[in-house]
Amino acid sequence: MKKFSLLLILLLLIATPVYGNPQAVPNGPWLQDTQTMKLERLHNYEELVKELHQIEKSSQGKVQLEVIGKSNQNRNIYLAKVGTGKKKVMYVTQQHGNEPLGTEAALHLLKNLGSSNQPEVKKIRDEITLYVVVRANPDGAEKFWRHNYDPDATPEFGLKGEGYDMNRYHSPNMLPKNNPVPEAAAIRSAYDRYKPDIVVDYHHQGSYVSGDGDMITTSVFWPNHPNVASNPLNLSKQVSLVIYNTLMHYGFAKVSQYPGGTYEGIARNGYGLLGSGSVLVEFRGDIGQKSSGMLIRTAYAAMAGILEEVAEGTLKNYNPADADKIPLRGEGINNSEEGEN
Repeated sequence: MKKFSLLLILLLLIATPVYGNPQAVPNGPWLQDTQTMKLERLHNYEELVKELHQIEKSSQGKVQLEVIGKSNQNRNIYLAKVGTGKKKVMYVTQQHGNEPLGTEAALHLLKNLGSSNQPEVKKIRDEITLYVVVRANPDGAEKFWRHNYDPDATPEFGLKGEGYDMNRYHSPNMLPKNNPVPEAAAIRSAYDRYKPDIVVDYHHQGSYVSGDGDMITTSVFWPNHPNVASNPLNLSKQVSLVIYNTLMHYGFAKVSQYPGGTYEGIARNGYGLLGSGSVLVEFRGDIGQKSSGMLIRTAYAAMAGILEEVAEGTLKNYNPADADKIPLRGEGINNSEEGEN
């Protein structure tokens, strides 16, 4: 069994430049008073669009772009597709605009999947169709805040004068035409059209310490709404175990369970209720500039590890019950928000 062989190849392909300084608590940033946010090395919207089109062009048809919606400030919401396999995986990055590094990892992943001729990478393209919603919240990303842009936003999950928390608008009962958040509606429309088997939603959290004193660098969680059926729940737990084993195997991360809530509008619950394996991944915030490259590499390893196991057909080897043994996340360090709950 070529365990982790594809991941090793993909990791050799990724460069890890030093990016900006995105500190984050779960689904939102946290900065020390003496720190400043340096965004110039992250892709802004125009640079992101240019990079996506360059990836599409250089892939010679392997990567295909689709505009799945528009933000309130008329920015395109892009979905990138690569592969032709029957197994369908969807990644969503940057639902919260101030959580950017999953997007940067996804750009590397798309570039490498679209350009590499390694047999193992070809196998991914043959076995899997990967859909990536790259920067789901382009307006929030430009303003570098958690919400989308909608100054008329109303409670319960809106902030007047700013916008909505789009990761509360994925309820199975909320159809795109009735969704007040166009970015969430775009994701749901793409989901309904392509019907992915697995959905993985990438975020940042703050700084947390495990029970044995180690810094938590990644947290994972599956749907915990009581009405999620056993098959998608088990698949969600298997994918969570892949992330846990991959990152712990390579030493990229100290991985814990994320203490998420049961609200059905949260993406991992909403898409679990719709029948997909659905996983939340939270990478550590509160990091310095030099650590951002490491975090991008961690996100990339998680993304690539899932694809390897799906392509190899080895998800079935994971016992879903083992996911419950992933250690709980420990105490927070000076985090100012409560996270996904």
